[in-house]
Amino acid sequence: MEEEKELFSESTGGLSIKEQVSKYLAYYPLFIISVVICLSAAIIYLRYAVPMYKATVLVFVKNDKTANSSTDLVKTAITGEPTNTNLDNEIQLMSSSSLMERIVNKNGFNISYFYIGKVRNTDLYLDAPFRLIPQVIIDSNEALNLTLSNLNNEGGTIQNGLSDKITKLQFKWNIPFTFSKNTFSLIKHEETINSKERYFVTWEPVTQAAAEISGQVSAGLLDKRTSIVMITILIENKRRGQDILNALAAEYALSDIQDRNVISQNTIRFIDDRLGVVSSDLSGVEGTLQNFQGSKGLINVDIQSNQSFENTNSLSKEIVDNNVKQKVAKSIMDYFNNPNPQDTLVPSTLGIEDPTLAGLIGNYNELQMRKQKEAPSLAEGGIIMKDLNNQLNITKGSILEALQNINGNLKQKENSLQQQNGQYRQFLSALPSNERTIQEIKRKQSITEGLYLYLLQRREEAAVSSTASNVPNYKQIDPAKAVGPVSPNGTNIKIYSILLGLVLPFGIIFLRDLLNDRIVTREDITNKLNIPVIGEVSHMTKKQLRGIAIMQRDLVGEEFRIIRTNLYFFREKIEKQIILVTSSIAGEGKSFTSLNLAAVLAIPGKKVALLEFDMRKPTIISDLNIVKPIGLNEYFKGEIKKISDIYHSLAEIPSLHIYPSGATPEYPADLFLSEKMPELFRDLKKEYDYIVIDSAPIGLVSDALVLGEYADIVLFIIRQRNTLKKQLEFVSELVKSKKLSNLGFIFNDVKRGGKVGYYGYGNTYGKNYGRVKTKKIKKFKVVAA
Repeated sequence: MEEEKELFSESTGGLSIKEQVSKYLAYYPLFIISVVICLSAAIIYLRYAVPMYKATVLVFVKNDKTANSSTDLVKTAITGEPTNTNLDNEIQLMSSSSLMERIVNKNGFNISYFYIGKVRNTDLYLDAPFRLIPQVIIDSNEALNLTLSNLNNEGGTIQNGLSDKITKLQFKWNIPFTFSKNTFSLIKHEETINSKERYFVTWEPVTQAAAEISGQVSAGLLDKRTSIVMITILIENKRRGQDILNALAAEYALSDIQDRNVISQNTIRFIDDRLGVVSSDLSGVEGTLQNFQGSKGLINVDIQSNQSFENTNSLSKEIVDNNVKQKVAKSIMDYFNNPNPQDTLVPSTLGIEDPTLAGLIGNYNELQMRKQKEAPSLAEGGIIMKDLNNQLNITKGSILEALQNINGNLKQKENSLQQQNGQYRQFLSALPSNERTIQEIKRKQSITEGLYLYLLQRREEAAVSSTASNVPNYKQIDPAKAVGPVSPNGTNIKIYSILLGLVLPFGIIFLRDLLNDRIVTREDITNKLNIPVIGEVSHMTKKQLRGIAIMQRDLVGEEFRIIRTNLYFFREKIEKQIILVTSSIAGEGKSFTSLNLAAVLAIPGKKVALLEFDMRKPTIISDLNIVKPIGLNEYFKGEIKKISDIYHSLAEIPSLHIYPSGATPEYPADLFLSEKMPELFRDLKKEYDYIVIDSAPIGLVSDALVLGEYADIVLFIIRQRNTLKKQLEFVSELVKSKKLSNLGFIFNDVKRGGKVGYYGYGNTYGKNYGRVKTKKIKKFKVVAA
């Protein structure tokens, strides 16, 4: 039981660093070839690749708008955006398509001139001996590709098109010609032109050329602490690159001037329009104030309110005085209207300032005083007394009449004073509301007036700034400079090609091993199961596989002898061994291994029986040229009584007896359950030291499971790059379920080479055996029993 537990324990061992290195070193020719191919490709590419130059220009942004925190409302209203832009926006604008289109259109960068060489074309730019001049462009969307040849002082041949539609015509210098509704002319710049040279000229639509240039141009900040923008272009002709960058910087500065001029003009126009509107609003507000003050009689609210308050107080006093006078007049009237006559003097008028009343009262008092003075001396009914009484009555009537008139006047005055006082009080009560209305009107007047003054100020500023708009906010520090060629970088490309040449084989080998689902190395077996590998058998050709290979002094013969030795130590306590040879599927070398194992066991003189129990597809009899033999099938059927009558032996190895399968039975599985099976092995064990059983594949039929009951050792054949890794799980299940016992592996068809194994894991037999050439195996003479 302890043996079984150890047998099925998972191995944690892996490949050592040396083994990993050896694994890849086995493919060193592949690495050499890969490096040579990649390096050669790099050299060819460098020979024929078009060199690229890098041109650079620096543009200084004078007014870094990121530092401006104020907001111009008028400019925001006109441009639709705030003035607080940043340098990132400027960088995007410098590489915009619209700016590129303006540059291309102004400078003719959509026309390119190339010299046609044997391998590649060279961009001539302005060094071409002629110029292509567009005359009339009707279809601006179709490109023109001209090939010029047979040039002379008069003209030459033009070929338009690349491959599909090619048209040719003869042209003359300075004479217009038409292609695709567009008219062009060619102007010669040099006196003589080599007739053998050929040129290629392209004219592209402005948008297409601008898009190509935009893809070549890149812009960025020179340093985060500065407002300098660095613009670079990667291009084939460095002079063309310099001109493009210089044109870009100049056009961007010009566009800034134009934009600011447009903004100034729009600002002035906008302000003038707004001034008209605001002026009209201001006039309306002032008219409203005027009408309101006129309708309410308001001139100066403060003065009028103070005056109205004083008038109210004054009227109140007058009303009080008038009431006092009315009471005085009433008291006098009450005096005279008293039915009891009183011969006393009339009291004072007490503030009634009426001279007539004062005179009448004075006259009345004098008469009264006279009457009192003369009364003692006068008779009561005398003429003088009557005369005095008459005068008093007349005066009294006059006084009463005067008092009535005065009283009426005082009442009229009181009504007048009350009416005036009511008007003043009404004015004062309406004053807060009127004052509030006036304040609202004046507030609106103040806001409108402030807006009017603001617009006037901005108009003056816009008028002043328009005079300075010819000075751009961007300055090109130096003319554009070009360096290079910067691409392709020969050193880097060669280094990368060598690295690629080394990496590719690594990747191929790694990917091949990663995707491989078949057993390749011995470690694929030992890392999965702790079942011993009894031995390895090297790769042999198909011709070498026919017959017995162990008779030659070669690597395979030594490998089978090692297997023989390992079998002895594998079950050393068993004196006579029954060895079952099986595999997972057909074609894994099971019959070849059985035959050579039986032969190598028999060579020392041991008696060995080889039983061919693979009755469905017998292979040993065909390898040994045994024609229509009588074999085990006939024995189990009872047609042969003695088992010794069916074996065959070899003249070179007489102790090896081969028991062929015989005719193919209809149901081989039923044959293995025959009652003669135990008897067969019992009789054979009495005669032979070793019994080797060549059985059918255990992964296809159950024959090997039946024969495994009689076997002392089970050898499971694994063929390199043929047996699936998942078959190991199947073998593990067989052993765990005890359907097979004492199992060992034979690693077959192992490819080796040189000092190390083909897969870098070495060989067991040393450096000399790996170099032994396998000789041709001679045919053996089969002797019947």
